[in-house]
Amino acid sequence: MSIVVQSKAGQGHILRRFFRSQVQESPSRHKQSNAGRGYDFGWIYTSQDCQTYRVCRSYNTLDIHAQSNTYYTPNTFYRNDRRAQDTLRWLNAVVLDIDTKNGQNDGLILPELLERISAAGLPRPSLIVRTPSGGFHVHFILDQPRKAYANAVRQYQLLQRTIAEAIGADLQAIGAERFFRIPNDSNIIFQTDSTVSFEALNDWYWMNYAESRTSHCKGAGRADLSGRGILQHPAFQTLLRGVQVGARDRTAYTLALAFKVEGYTDDEAAAKLHAWNELLDTPLSCREIEKKVKSAYREGGKKGPKASIVTELSGIAFQYGPVWEPAKPREERKNSHFDEWAHDVITSLKALPGNEIVDSQRKLAAHWGMSLSSFQHVIRMLIDSERITVEVTGKGRTAQTVIRLVCDELEQEQMDNSSPLVSSGSKNEFFNVPSSNTLILDTVVGGAGLLVGRFVYQHRLLPGADPP
Repeated sequence: MSIVVQSKAGQGHILRRFFRSQVQESPSRHKQSNAGRGYDFGWIYTSQDCQTYRVCRSYNTLDIHAQSNTYYTPNTFYRNDRRAQDTLRWLNAVVLDIDTKNGQNDGLILPELLERISAAGLPRPSLIVRTPSGGFHVHFILDQPRKAYANAVRQYQLLQRTIAEAIGADLQAIGAERFFRIPNDSNIIFQTDSTVSFEALNDWYWMNYAESRTSHCKGAGRADLSGRGILQHPAFQTLLRGVQVGARDRTAYTLALAFKVEGYTDDEAAAKLHAWNELLDTPLSCREIEKKVKSAYREGGKKGPKASIVTELSGIAFQYGPVWEPAKPREERKNSHFDEWAHDVITSLKALPGNEIVDSQRKLAAHWGMSLSSFQHVIRMLIDSERITVEVTGKGRTAQTVIRLVCDELEQEQMDNSSPLVSSGSKNEFFNVPSSNTLILDTVVGGAGLLVGRFVYQHRLLPGADPP
């Protein structure tokens, strides 16, 4: 696939593609100096650390800020003292963060990223910024700014999340109010004259993803949002089909707890609750949905929904116990859940000599029957829970990823007693090497055999908080 990168324009021209007439040319002493336009102007936030900030509403000031600050908001606000969803004024671009930290999207190059975008049925991006960590910020500039009414912000966030899922972007970097890196001549690696309408992105969503997220039947039908266990009980099926305005908050929190009980990750629960929220006649804000999930999944929080509250909200008697039909066995389902794949990884590593495996990420994902994006999510889950460590050798297409189980003292003792150690005092010697360089396992559901070979230790990937 041949890639033609358009010639890069100067930074002033680039930023004008986003903000157009929302900001003035130079600072003015008058609040509403944009003659005749009333409150159509917008404030731009800039920052060096994504914590402290400066604001501006002129191109001259923005140019000065860009010399000392790294981040900016591509969407603008009507307040200069609070950067939040409910203070947005204009939606100018949908921006995605393709992260490459902790082994995620390891070795991803620009042609592969563009292929992902094309394969998802999305239009060409307006520009792509390369980040210092090796990631990408993908910008889809809107052909016309969209006024940031509440329903438009909700739809923006749904589009941003769905596009992120489609191209493997960071699901934590979602929000119309977020900071991204300021585009300039030194970091733009792809640029076109393309823009996209908000309506075209909505059409893309409804044609490709809306049915799978929100398909549901009236009456006795089952919502696609349900999955297994208590969610198939008639009381939860009633809640999943929607509730009245006064019951939205309690129901959202109750459903979040139900997803937690059923073993969904917080990201899965958030995606399902956002889809449920879109079914409501008067949806909650995306921020409220995120708050409900965060509260349900906080450490030391409730273990599950209260039966009496489920009964009250649904009008159907509910109690814990085997009073509903169990979910389908995993082998009868088309897809597995992240927690099931995580169990596969741990089970496989326990069965392997040395409790480790090495291969390219794409091959490892195929071994366990996962897409690359699902594999990267599962690996991040296991790293965050300190159940595995990940090491990488090489770069790009030749990179090899080593996944190693973190053992407790008993497992370590058993492993030490059963596996010979090979060591001559050098850091590059191989430890716990099996008698053969290749081992085949056929115990993974939906996957192929696992290949284990030797590796050279270079560095350890740890979940960090470096700026994107």
